Amino acid sequence: MAHRLLRDAEADGWERADFPIICESCLGDNPYVRMTKADYDKECKICTRPFTVFRWRPGRDARYKKSEICQTCSKLKNVCQVCLLDLEYGLPVQVRDTALSINSNDAIPKSDVNREYFAEEHDRRARAGIDYESSYGKVRANDTILKLQRTTPYYKRNRAHVCSFFVRGQCTRGPECPYRHEMPVEGELSQQNIKDRYYGVNDPVAMKLLNKAGEMPSLEPPDDQSIRTLYVGGLDARITEQDLRDNFYAHGEIESVKMVIQRACAFVTYTTREGAEKAAEELVNKMVIKGLRLKLLWGRPQVPRLESEGGSDEASKVTHSGLLPRAIVSNQQSGPPTQNPPPPMAYFNIPPLPSQQERAYYPSMDPQRMGAVISGQEGAGSSSGGPPPPPPPQAGQFYPPPYYPQYGYMQPPPPQQYPPPQPYQGRMAPPPPPPPAGGDPPQP
Repeated sequence: MAHRLLRDAEADGWERADFPIICESCLGDNPYVRMTKADYDKECKICTRPFTVFRWRPGRDARYKKSEICQTCSKLKNVCQVCLLDLEYGLPVQVRDTALSINSNDAIPKSDVNREYFAEEHDRRARAGIDYESSYGKVRANDTILKLQRTTPYYKRNRAHVCSFFVRGQCTRGPECPYRHEMPVEGELSQQNIKDRYYGVNDPVAMKLLNKAGEMPSLEPPDDQSIRTLYVGGLDARITEQDLRDNFYAHGEIESVKMVIQRACAFVTYTTREGAEKAAEELVNKMVIKGLRLKLLWGRPQVPRLESEGGSDEASKVTHSGLLPRAIVSNQQSGPPTQNPPPPMAYFNIPPLPSQQERAYYPSMDPQRMGAVISGQEGAGSSSGGPPPPPPPQAGQFYPPPYYPQYGYMQPPPPQQYPPPQPYQGRMAPPPPPPPAGGDPPQP
C-alpha cells in the first residue's frame, strides 16, 4: 500500500524505534551483538506500514536475522518481532490463546483500511499514555500452558537455511558454503505462513503442540498408602531448600525436605498422604522454579535392613579393608572350623613358619653346651667333671646339611705375613770415615 510522504512521519503512522522487541532465542547467546538500524526500511508484513528494521547475527554459525513486523503489531499480540512467538511462554499464538481461552481474532481487523486505522489509533493511545485493553498478562496460566511453555532459549532456531544447490546436487562450495548441507524436512511443518502464525489460525506447529499436551501421561499414586514422599529431579545449584518449600507448602504440611546435591534431586515428604497426592496432581509436568523445568515422581518405599545383614556388612568392611587377602577372608567367613581343618594358606607366597615339632634342633640351642648349669643336674654335672653330652635328636629333627660352595667359586688368598717392625733407635750410627787420598782402600 502506497503511503503519503509528509513532513511528520509519525503523523502518517510510520514507526520509528531505537531497539527491537525480540525474544532471547532470537537475540542469541552472544552478549556482544552488532546490530544495524534502518529507519522506515521495510513495511510491516501484517499492517503494511513502514517501520524501523533491525538486523543482526545471533552467533557465529547463525544466519542474519531482522525484524519482520512493526512494534505496534508486536504489542497487540505480545509476540516477538522476528519469530512471532509469545514473549512470556515461547509458544505460538494459537497455543497460547487456546490454553488461556482468549479470543483475539475479532479484536484486530484484517482488511487493509481497518487494520491501518486500528494500528494508528493504538499508536495515538500509546503516545498519550493510555494502555491498550488487552487480556495478555491478566489471565492466570493454566495446566496446559505450564506443560508446554519453553523455559530455556532455543538457539537451534537461528541456524542457517538449507542450501538449495546442495538439494539439487550442484553445490561446489563444499565446507565453505555458509548454508546447511542437509535435506529439507517435508511435511506439515514445512507449510508455515507468517500471517497464520500471527493470527493463530491453521498453524501446524501449534497443532503439534496441542496434540502433545493431550498425550502427556499423568502421575498415578502408588498402591502403598505409607508412601508420602515425592521425588524432584533436575535441580540446580540455584535452587535452595526454601524454594522447594515455597512451591510445595500450599498443598499440605511438609514433614521434611532432603536435598541430594550430588544427584541433582530432592525428596519432599508430607505428613499426610492426601497432601502428597494433591501436590503430585497439581505440579506434575508443569513445575518450573527459577526457569528450570523439574521432574516430579513418587518416591519408592524403603526396604528395612535386618540386624544380621548389618553385622555381616560390618564384618565385611573389617575383613576387606586391605589387611588380609581375599583367600583368608573367605576361609574366615566360611563358618566354624571342622574336625580336620585345612592347612593354612601362604600369605602372599611366603611359606608358613614350621611348627614346634618340625623345627630343626642345633647344638648351639642346648643351654648346657653354652656353659649353663641346670639346677636339677648340679650334683651330677660336678661329679662328672664336664657338661653332659647333648641329647640325641628326636624324630623329625635334623641338623643342617654341610655347605658346598657354588661352581667356579674361588676362595680369597690367605693374608700376607709382614715382618714385625723394628724398635725405634734414638741415635743413629755415625757414617764410615772417608778413604784416605792416594792410598789403598781400607781393609774390611
